[in-house]
Amino acid sequence: MPPPNDSTSLPAGVFLTVQPNGDHLPSPALTQLLADARTAYDWPAGTGSNVSQQRILSLETYALARLRQLTPTRAAEIAVEVSDWAGNNANSHAQIVYATPGQKLELQTAICDLTIPDRARRGIDRLCTLPGIGLVIASKIFRFCAPQVGAAVDRHASYFFNSLPVVGGEKATSFKREWSNGRKTGSRLAVYSKRKLEANTSEYIGIYLPALSSLSQAMNASIGPYACAATGSRTRWKPADVEMATYYWWACQGSR
Repeated sequence: MPPPNDSTSLPAGVFLTVQPNGDHLPSPALTQLLADARTAYDWPAGTGSNVSQQRILSLETYALARLRQLTPTRAAEIAVEVSDWAGNNANSHAQIVYATPGQKLELQTAICDLTIPDRARRGIDRLCTLPGIGLVIASKIFRFCAPQVGAAVDRHASYFFNSLPVVGGEKATSFKREWSNGRKTGSRLAVYSKRKLEANTSEYIGIYLPALSSLSQAMNASIGPYACAATGSRTRWKPADVEMATYYWWACQGSR
């Protein structure tokens, strides 16, 4: 039997309620977990919350500056910087660094799609065909190119949401996951077959991103802005902030 796609790592009282209109309401325990984890976000661990969070803000600025006059070269620069920040493996990162002119042109087209409402799926699909870029890196490129609506997904965030109970339902998401040699270590999103990539991309676009958007709105309505360690200011929640909180909590405390 393969390892499960979810876990019992989440604390008692952490759950979602999904309203008939589709709104996602976090339980008080989940609200506090998200607030604490977003404020403390420090990854890679030990970088320092202020330094770690400032790098993300700087990368947002870097990406948006290139988006103003996007060219194939500038699109490739965005992809390289996001890949480096994300800790993409060396072989995959090198494939992005040494992208061909044709691949850079495809990157430009894909990133343009990401910035147009209702074309995010097309952009993600385009990115996933390029060397060195799978769903995880594609979602992180989306996160930086459309920071008001985009958000990343990876093994930590997918495990968090797969494990998150829903009142009146079962789980928040159903991302497919896989393990090397059937072991729990090295778990990751299942994207190495066309069928599994299609399933997880559909889950990302159709279930995960709407849940993050709804949760960010609920957080703004309940506890209000979080404290940004990099700027010292109070900042309104975006979908990416919910993802960062879930990623950081699971990376530190969840099942691997």
